[in-house]
Amino acid sequence: MAKEHDGAIYGLHQFSFAGAVWGLISDDSIEWGGDERSTNKIWAAQKRNAPWKEITDNPGTDELEGDLIELKPANLKAAMGGTVDATGKKWSAPSEVITQEGPVEIVTADGAKIMIPKASLVAKPKGNFGYTDVFKIHFKLTILMPDEGAAPYTIDYGSSEVAEG
Repeated sequence: MAKEHDGAIYGLHQFSFAGAVWGLISDDSIEWGGDERSTNKIWAAQKRNAPWKEITDNPGTDELEGDLIELKPANLKAAMGGTVDATGKKWSAPSEVITQEGPVEIVTADGAKIMIPKASLVAKPKGNFGYTDVFKIHFKLTILMPDEGAAPYTIDYGSSEVAEG
């Protein structure tokens, strides 16, 4: 009998964007944030002790940010575009800063799968060359409304396999 997911989502097992599985992500993992929803309170002259209605002015955004730390050429190309030479050992940055769009899939250590059908990705190098941290690629994903009008993201608890380790 399969074990039911307990609802606690934690840990990053695998991250992919536009079908490409990325390498290692910083232990700080991926932070889900974005702009908060903003509303306007509508006041009525006859009802002065509380707003009569509250309407949404801006629904806000859902954004995910993180740091790619396994900077192999294929991972650099997946995050920032550009090209990888025939040997697979040299990456060249694109001539212009690019924004990519594609689906995102995150598999968590507890077995949950978060699927985002459409997101925009911007990424850039960040960090230092010291001995307390590594040079990295900081990335930011903004969840976009799917073309088909489907849900902007889903969380599937179907797997009972814990992927920690």
